[in-house]
Amino acid sequence: MKFCARWIVLPFVLVLGGCVAVPDWRAEAPMADAQCLALLTDMDEAVAAHDVGDAGAARIKTFPWLRIDRFLASFRHELSAPGAFEDWVSHLRWLDARAREIEASNLPLDARMSLAARHATDPESLAGAANRCGDLLLQTEVLEGPLKTRDALVRAAVAPSHYNQWQRAIGLYPLTNLGAAIGYGRWKDENLGPFARDFAAAAPSESTVVYVPAAAMEEGGVSALVRAAPRSALGLPKFSADEVARLAAAFAPVFEIETQSDDDRLGSPFWQREGGELLPAIDVSRPAATTRLVYTRFEGRVLPQLVYTVWFPARPLQGSFDLLGGRIDGFIWRVTLDEEGEPLIYDAIHACGCYHMFFPVAPLRRVPVPEDRDMREAPLVPKAAPRLAPGERIHLRLAAVSHYLLDLGVRHPASTPSTYELQSDRASPAFGERSLPLPEGGRRSFYGPTGIVPHTERLERFTLWPLGIESPGAMRQWGTHATAFVGERHFDDPFLFDKAFAR
Repeated sequence: MKFCARWIVLPFVLVLGGCVAVPDWRAEAPMADAQCLALLTDMDEAVAAHDVGDAGAARIKTFPWLRIDRFLASFRHELSAPGAFEDWVSHLRWLDARAREIEASNLPLDARMSLAARHATDPESLAGAANRCGDLLLQTEVLEGPLKTRDALVRAAVAPSHYNQWQRAIGLYPLTNLGAAIGYGRWKDENLGPFARDFAAAAPSESTVVYVPAAAMEEGGVSALVRAAPRSALGLPKFSADEVARLAAAFAPVFEIETQSDDDRLGSPFWQREGGELLPAIDVSRPAATTRLVYTRFEGRVLPQLVYTVWFPARPLQGSFDLLGGRIDGFIWRVTLDEEGEPLIYDAIHACGCYHMFFPVAPLRRVPVPEDRDMREAPLVPKAAPRLAPGERIHLRLAAVSHYLLDLGVRHPASTPSTYELQSDRASPAFGERSLPLPEGGRRSFYGPTGIVPHTERLERFTLWPLGIESPGAMRQWGTHATAFVGERHFDDPFLFDKAFAR
């Protein structure tokens, strides 16, 4: 977030920028707060200037030491219970702290050295200094500040929409969405047939590569971890890093991928130089899935979710006018666990946010939603998912080229499997794909400052732009997935399942 002002609190504090109105709740900030605000402001300006901002959570206007996502924004009017506000702001602070570690890592060395010189810190300790400031500002300006500061924060803590209404307005959305609705209906007719067949009877062909997670599944299961997890004041179950890794290993799927070329093989993201140009690429010698723990809200409870993201080198072009093909392709699988630590529902999208499908586990069922009565994209349920017995994993069959999810079920692999590694999005220095090494030194996120993977644009952006999504078909960062062209839906909507499913 850029600011065009510095905070003037004492006559001898130098003005470092142009003047704007100071929020009334910050009328008399102490010197330490002013110095911290200057550091955070300078850092944010450097991050913006070098296009290394992290889009996983949004900055909060006038509170540059806090960030917000859709899940936390859903609590902003439910903070009256004892400890709820403190729990909420601690999570906002955590989002900013992780993002600053990533952004500082991705800043060029000369930018870090310049910031460090101005603020009397070490270039390698820039994130630490910024986060100490963030902790101080949280304490002095929010937790110990006046009630009007809390009110201002609640008003400002709004997660952004990833739909551009101005595009829909100038693109005559009420008319252009008709073509999108027809195209979506045609895609369903052409691609949902395999879900109606017997999964066990469809053995993989010789051209299918089977990937199983390298992490072993615990014999006794890990559902007890969820049942025993302590809960925060907001109701979030709390897990250690080791417990998150155990949960991720237990519910990781088996991928059965029809394979025609290396573009259909799983791999790990990296940056490479091609003809002098820096480009994102996928190393198929290192099959991997990025894992993350997130949360949703269902029937008045907070439930944990495990998210697995895998990458392919490309969706290979099928001709000069292929609207969907291009560099890099990704697939995202999500497992929502119930209060007993058992899968409640699975859902999947591609990394562009496209092809959202839901697979509830009985007794969970789809219920009518308003979108069923109009042209908007209603939650799509091709089939129910099986309930897993101890030691079983969900198998996902993906198509060659398109990497569409063709079917799912449970069975033993019918061929000698390959393995893929599970890589946490919280592990530094890479943080998943958010800080990867560059060929010439330094680091950069796999994602651009708006959350889009550079150079993954598709030709469909020229036909679908009136629907209001930036660069339709391009690969995206977690937290930035709009999943409906007709209507509006975000993949990380905390009430996504509450609206369309019931037990």
